[in-house]
This record gives sequence, C-alpha cells and structure tokens, in this order.
Amino acid sequence: MRIKTAIKTLLLTALFAGQITLSGCGAWWLPRAHKIEIQQGNVLPDEAVARIVEGMSKNEVIGVLGEPVISNPGNGTRWDYIYSVNRSGDAPNAKRVTLMFENDRVISIEKDGFS
Repeated sequence: MRIKTAIKTLLLTALFAGQITLSGCGAWWLPRAHKIEIQQGNVLPDEAVARIVEGMSKNEVIGVLGEPVISNPGNGTRWDYIYSVNRSGDAPNAKRVTLMFENDRVISIEKDGFS
C-alpha cells in the first residue's frame, strides 16, 4: 500500500512539474536583446525651446537651455543646440535649435525636429 501511495505521489509531482515546465515555454520568459539607448547633446524639451524668443541675452538663453553644444569660437554669433536619441532598432530622433546673436542678443531662431 505504501509503494502505491509513493508511486502515485511521485507521478503527480512529475505531472505537476511537467505542467509548470511546459507553461514556461511561452515567449514572455525568453531572453531578448537589450536595446541600448544613446542620448547625445543638450536635452531640448519643447517647453524650454518655446521660451526662447528674439531679444533674449546669451545669459538668459543659458539659463533656459544651458551651454550650447556648438558655438562659433571666433565671435560667438551662432549657437547650435543639438539633441539626438538613438535606440537600437528604431530610427534616430534628432532635434536642433540654431540661435544667431547680434550684440549678445538673439536675432534669429531656427528649429528642426520640433512639433
């Protein structure tokens, strides 16, 4: 009698373990490639860029957007703010703001990649 109970318990345990093992064959547990996200440049939130207006001083612009990624070292009349996000498998997402200065005041704003 004890042997039958032991065999029955063993078979039920094996059946239960098999069901758990097979239920784990779904795609949710399979390892996936890690998608690397590469961010470069100044983060350019739409709200911050919208606050930049003609007539602002360089210090006011720095207060809103920070130091530019690219500036003309000769006379500093052009500042470029560039931000890109590259996620593996996706198309790159890039934004760019170009500011032109005269007498340390914004005279021109060019935006690319904003909604």
